[in-house]
Amino acid sequence: MDYPSLIFTSRPTGRVIDKDVFVDLKLSLLVGDEALDAMSRMCPPEDIKPRQEMFTALESGETRRCYEELAATAGEVKRLRGALDLARCDNERHYIFAAMICHLMRFYSAAAKARGEGFFASRFREFFAGSLADERIAAVSVKCEDMAPRLEKVRTSCFRERGEELWVRRCSDITIVERLKKCAEELGLKDVRVTRDIEEHLNPRIVNALALLFPEDFTIFKKFYEDYSDLFSEQFLRYGPELGFYIEISRLMDRVRELGMPVCMPEPSAERVIDVAGIRDISLLAKEETHIVPNDALFTEEEPFFYLTGANGGGKTTYLRGVGIAVSLFLAGCPICADRAKIYPLEGVFTHFPRDERFDSEGRFADEQRRIKDIVARHGGNSLVLLNETYSTTSEELAVGLTERLAEQFYDSGSFGIYITHQHAIGESRIPFLSVIVDVSDANRRTYRIARRRASDSSFAEDILRKYGMTEEALDRRFPAERA
Repeated sequence: MDYPSLIFTSRPTGRVIDKDVFVDLKLSLLVGDEALDAMSRMCPPEDIKPRQEMFTALESGETRRCYEELAATAGEVKRLRGALDLARCDNERHYIFAAMICHLMRFYSAAAKARGEGFFASRFREFFAGSLADERIAAVSVKCEDMAPRLEKVRTSCFRERGEELWVRRCSDITIVERLKKCAEELGLKDVRVTRDIEEHLNPRIVNALALLFPEDFTIFKKFYEDYSDLFSEQFLRYGPELGFYIEISRLMDRVRELGMPVCMPEPSAERVIDVAGIRDISLLAKEETHIVPNDALFTEEEPFFYLTGANGGGKTTYLRGVGIAVSLFLAGCPICADRAKIYPLEGVFTHFPRDERFDSEGRFADEQRRIKDIVARHGGNSLVLLNETYSTTSEELAVGLTERLAEQFYDSGSFGIYITHQHAIGESRIPFLSVIVDVSDANRRTYRIARRRASDSSFAEDILRKYGMTEEALDRRFPAERA
């Protein structure tokens, strides 16, 4: 069955963002693998707006709950599909298949009534409403209504094995766990935060004994399997990650709003520009930081690439991550944390951050060269490239030359980007500089704000010299004779 995607209007571009990018940007600390998997498979530019419509729909509490329930049901179908592969006898296989299709039909029924407007929500709802009108699917849905209590009856049976004797008996619907929880409540104890289920794969002898205990039910399960074993399509399993993507990102933005920070839907730009006001590095939320300084980012065709310099601890890497997160979220059709944004649909995001565990016996410098060579070959001239202290492990003389050549190459390529560097020997350059702003009125406190600067006045040390009149020009004016 050709299920309609919830994230692609037709098909993916085939381009991917490496998962390492999300690790560098620390997005991997905020959302799970399902959301990152969806983000890594880049969508065509025309899919950005439909995804934004879906996120807007999920701002409604009722719509969100509807899709959360769908995600939970899709997760149960996936779990049972995995269990089906592990079945060790026909009776077990028939039971699991019947349970899986019952959950599948619950998904169909809920999806046919799913709330929300926009392209993806409407297409999704109409597909499942139409599917339920199909004669075969309608018949399966009716059979599932009959099987559900039978499945529950078998599931809540209990058994025990003593020596070579197998004992199987029916039990109360009130489990031991439920009884213990009730006792705890009567004692005034709070419910546990996490419930851990201990799963043990049943011996086929036990399953077959259950089948003997419930012969009518297992005969129905067998007939259902024989009639509908071709019903399930593996394509359905993609709904778990797709729904997880929307729900996880929506919850992340809920957290951002709760902290009083702005959330906006970036406007796709027809012009090659990245123009974001009030951008925040929300990866800091992973460290429970709530006071996140906003910054602006502006990249144009005239100034597509920047050096970023300044003293350690001034917020350079934070700025780099903020830009990277905003662009990555936009390219996935997500809302971002910013006051406003207008972004051109790029074809990729590439990062080069120092991480010791990445290099092998060749050394870190060789590892850097290899990774940079890969980015240069793949970025395609229409991407965002973020470099964090690349070539910082070699000699300054060599590093300056390599840095200048690499920056010039990206500047001319058509890609946007930022290059954090401590190579102060870099002189005048046609590549513009960004730097950390220093608040000279408050003991030279770094403000974590980033602004456009000239290369010659970009360092924190020179800001201090300027405040106290210790620059070369100021000293010449104050002590002309001594300095002559």
